[in-house]
Amino acid sequence: MKKIFISLMLAVSVLLSGCSKKEPENRIYVFSQPGCQHCEHAKEYFNRYYKNYDIKEMNIHEGNNMGDLLQYARKYKIPQQDLGTPLIIMGNNYVMGWGDQQQKDFNRYIKNFKPTQAHQNKS
Repeated sequence: MKKIFISLMLAVSVLLSGCSKKEPENRIYVFSQPGCQHCEHAKEYFNRYYKNYDIKEMNIHEGNNMGDLLQYARKYKIPQQDLGTPLIIMGNNYVMGWGDQQQKDFNRYIKNFKPTQAHQNKS
């Protein structure tokens, strides 16, 4: 169902997506949506083990977050039919979904990031 919703939103959001913007180098983006159990499990994991990292939650139903998600999907060549949440952007890497393998990938990629007290799981 999440994939169907994202597919339907593609047509609307492509027109709304703006120019690329400079992203903070040490920030991790988590594209999620309400009711997504995988999103909730991922966020619980981040809050438990990585609360001192600059992790910004991006609800795909708010603002232009869907447009941003689609820009990242194009950047990483994620086929539209495979796109889902959570989509976690970590610099030049991404993790999609949440399970044992995604948790391992997240733990490997986060080594490229530094903790910071100033940003704690912003929404």
